[in-house]
Amino acid sequence: MGRVVTALVVPSLIAACAGPRREPAVRGLPKDGPAAPLSIVWVGHATVLIRLGRRYVLTDPNLGGAIFVVPRITPASLTPDELPPLQLVLLSHLHVDHFDRWTMSRLPRSTEVIFPPGTSAYTGLIHQARKDVSKFWEPIERGGITITAVPVKHVGGRFMVDALWNKGYAGYIVEGAGKRIFFAGDTGYDKNAFIEVGKRFPGIDLALIPIAPAKGGNLSHADPEEAVHIFRDVGAKYMIPIHFEAYHSTAVPLDLPRKQLLEIVAQQHLEGRVFALYTGERWVEPEDGSPPWVTREK
Repeated sequence: MGRVVTALVVPSLIAACAGPRREPAVRGLPKDGPAAPLSIVWVGHATVLIRLGRRYVLTDPNLGGAIFVVPRITPASLTPDELPPLQLVLLSHLHVDHFDRWTMSRLPRSTEVIFPPGTSAYTGLIHQARKDVSKFWEPIERGGITITAVPVKHVGGRFMVDALWNKGYAGYIVEGAGKRIFFAGDTGYDKNAFIEVGKRFPGIDLALIPIAPAKGGNLSHADPEEAVHIFRDVGAKYMIPIHFEAYHSTAVPLDLPRKQLLEIVAQQHLEGRVFALYTGERWVEPEDGSPPWVTREK
């Protein structure tokens, strides 16, 4: 966590003085379009609004601005007031860019929150009354949505130093409306772990996989090439990259992860399977089995 904050601080302060920040491609919720069992909105960073049928799940809620002194370059596409009623909120880990207390304080007290394994000591940080600490491979079923925590490769804790003894981080399998999604949260590459996820959960429809900040990959963050390996290891049908273009980093220029990913997609002929959204765009998998589409229409 300390390395992440350090990597963000200097270029972010430079960027803050250099000119205006970027705007999301879409502000507010884009149009739903025809009925579909699965659609997602990339709200920004690792925050994804998943719609399964008529139910909504929100991942790693961070709708705020700066992280300490680190400004956000591309704001979130939604405010807390613009969110639809949520069935569940998923926390992959408790780092400040994934678990924003300002955002959590503005979500309804009745919202149910799923914490990663080993983080029971931190559940008091939120005002929501309904909270569960997940366990690896043990499903949690709530109103037609099933959540299963799965191992990934990252670092835990909340306040940097507590990462030494708290290893609370996870990815999640999200199931509902006949669909299966893998949300990787924040992770480095661990081939055995991801192959195991694919074996235990065959037929993943969509994988949400981080692609930054990493240069050549590292122990806790996958780069675009490793993200595609994860996509193949879990055996998903489609992939949407996350965790990029929200904050500047010393590891990679802001636009490089997208550029690298699209080059890999072209080299491996993955067009139509990997969708690099812009902040605020909606991705929809139609009910009739036709190819997915992306919209900015409101």
